[in-house]
Amino acid sequence: MEPISVIVSVYNRFDYLQKALLSIQSQSIVPDQVVVSDDGSQEPIEAFLRKIAPRFSFSITLVRQEDRGFRLARCKNNGILFARNDYLVFWDQDVIGTKHYLRTFWENRHPTRFLVAYPVRLSEEQTQKITEKDIRAGRFAHLLTRKQIDKIHSQFRKDLFYKWYRRLIRPKDTRPKLRGGIFAVFKENLLRVNGFDEHYQGWGNEDDDLGRRLYASGVSGENPFYDEFPLHLYHPPHHQNGQRVNLDYYRQRQKEIRQGDVRAKAGLDNRPQDEPIHVTEIS
Repeated sequence: MEPISVIVSVYNRFDYLQKALLSIQSQSIVPDQVVVSDDGSQEPIEAFLRKIAPRFSFSITLVRQEDRGFRLARCKNNGILFARNDYLVFWDQDVIGTKHYLRTFWENRHPTRFLVAYPVRLSEEQTQKITEKDIRAGRFAHLLTRKQIDKIHSQFRKDLFYKWYRRLIRPKDTRPKLRGGIFAVFKENLLRVNGFDEHYQGWGNEDDDLGRRLYASGVSGENPFYDEFPLHLYHPPHHQNGQRVNLDYYRQRQKEIRQGDVRAKAGLDNRPQDEPIHVTEIS
């Protein structure tokens, strides 16, 4: 096992969580810790994890907060706080990966980079066809369309262009963008910018904000994923009509970040709400 902490943000949908954990276990390298950070699930998550934990070789740390609406930024900060390793991979509960997905993060790690992938978005029919055998093998080509594979390769080339565009022409460019559930970074870089900004509540913009602050702090993004990639399992959206309720705050913060304010207004060391965090070592 490698000294990697994988942070999985969760809210109900434990069938998807089980698939994500199985995919992590089936990777060609396995992390030594998975932090399951729960945003107040109504289902009994501790009992669920204790039941399935014997299937996995990594340790599982469960971190729970109260259900006060969709608070993904705070949920991910909880995971950061209780991750024991220096290298963190963020892996949403509705994501599974090809066999060497985690290895690609690990082998391309660098202290001044965050790494980001681009997901194949599966249809409802494709999601239903995925079996445990597929997840263990980490091979899904037989389920995917040529168009889906081409999209991964196209995004890789686009993000490679952004990398060199930033280096040679426009140093302040902030692409590739950080994609919140499929990226990796060293913990010290997150501490420097004070983690996710918990003023972002509800859906949207918390990952873009973090990415911009990382760029402004000297940590740039890179996409090394061409043959390996994550797959996003289909489910109905949990946000309302795609409306980003944080847009005004996000626009205000863009100006402040450009002026050098890289620390979250409400992050790891100045959280806006005083409430208990429940931590349980499952295995």
